[in-house]
Amino acid sequence: MTALRAFYFLYYGSVAALLSYFPAYLRGLGFAGEQIGAVFAPAQVVAVPMVLAWGALADRLALSARALQLCALGALAALSLLPWSRTPLQVGALLFAHSLFNCATVPLADAIAIETVATAKASYARTRLFGSIGFVLVAQGLGLWLSARGELPADKLVPWAWLTLIAGFALTTFFVPRGARPAHLPSPRLRQAGLLLRGPLPLLFVLCALHWMALAPYHLLFGVLVRDLHQPAQLTGLCMGLGVLAEVGALLVYPWLARRLSLRKLLAIAFAASALRWVLLSFARAPAALVSLQLLHAASFGVWWGASVQAMSELVPPELRATGQTLFSAFVFGIGNAAGYALAGAGYDRFGGVAPLFAASAAVELLALGLLFAGRLGVETAAANAES
Repeated sequence: MTALRAFYFLYYGSVAALLSYFPAYLRGLGFAGEQIGAVFAPAQVVAVPMVLAWGALADRLALSARALQLCALGALAALSLLPWSRTPLQVGALLFAHSLFNCATVPLADAIAIETVATAKASYARTRLFGSIGFVLVAQGLGLWLSARGELPADKLVPWAWLTLIAGFALTTFFVPRGARPAHLPSPRLRQAGLLLRGPLPLLFVLCALHWMALAPYHLLFGVLVRDLHQPAQLTGLCMGLGVLAEVGALLVYPWLARRLSLRKLLAIAFAASALRWVLLSFARAPAALVSLQLLHAASFGVWWGASVQAMSELVPPELRATGQTLFSAFVFGIGNAAGYALAGAGYDRFGGVAPLFAASAAVELLALGLLFAGRLGVETAAANAES
């Protein structure tokens, strides 16, 4: 469990460096909003087939830990030239190569973690929260460091910090549990994997992809919003850090929530609270408003992620765990990210700012909420006694 906690800590620390400061770093290099979206979009598209391939290989050969090692090392090697890349073509090519490997790191780690915590009778949410802690510390610490260095428009500290954190989580993959399939479980067949898409999983994928697409303006351009408002980088770190602290709180209490509320209600809370968050953020200008609204990240990510992982653990059989997680990642973080990033980048140029994009995000969240109540997920995880 220690290695998994370290992996999540360093992996999501690298995500903090990427989301909080890398788009603003690209803006400092002179990239337009559409170019920022464009360098990310192809990487998200290629992630869809690659994450499925990695998951199928891991399930077929029962080598989730070895596949995780290869993905982490490949992700590190692909970005090795990033500090010297300065054009959209150069950066886009490196992000594309990086995505060939990085797309499967979290799904494979989650597949191992779900099996490990089940054996140890522990909580996945409380293992995963170490990732949130890593995000908080890196987002805040790197922001303070960048501010101390003089708010340089394209500070090389950003790509170097990202690379260092990737190297860190790649190292931890040599110590995670092997995640081998128990002897009584058969090797999965392609036909069995296809059956996953005939049940309630496609609805879950659509709902979560819409939600993740709605998060794209926040993930891609929140740091740019702070810079456009002429605020220091440390405000970005403070906002991201507080948001993830709220996420940590949600993950800590998630087991308690899951015993009392159905999966449908938990997802409804995540979508409705997120819609409110984006509406309010579209009008926010003062630092106090930007900071305080990050508390709603408890629902946007904490509650949503806990409910999504819980649904996957109940809907996917153990012998198809890696395939199921990588299918989820392909739809949500592949297709959802690709569409969201491309639209956010183009929208930034069209509307001349980030704020109008959050109003669009609220509409997408409401669409997901409507589909949630119109469809059937096929899983109800509420404690019957608690609802009676």
